[in-house]
Amino acid sequence: MLLSLPRYWYQHDSTRLTLLVILAAAVAVALIGFWRLMAPTQRELCPSAIKQLGGCLLIGCVLIGAWHWVDVASDHWSVILSQGAALGLLLHVISRLWRRRR
Repeated sequence: MLLSLPRYWYQHDSTRLTLLVILAAAVAVALIGFWRLMAPTQRELCPSAIKQLGGCLLIGCVLIGAWHWVDVASDHWSVILSQGAALGLLLHVISRLWRRRR
């Protein structure tokens, strides 16, 4: 969500920017509430999950960048970042579900 902000900033889309900022504030409040409800053992798992998320986001951005390069689509860097973040988040969720099933 935060990686979509530059895309809409570049496009001067104030409506979507406003909605994203409001949604980011709501998510921040929810995350604080969830953090307080988590047991200490669950909190210890967060750094490794955040590292995996960062890796997946990076892989997603590289894959989308490569796709746009092969497709000769000259999109702005903010579009590649936004689409790469979406792909990275999808990869993160799939990999977490795949590990849980094993």
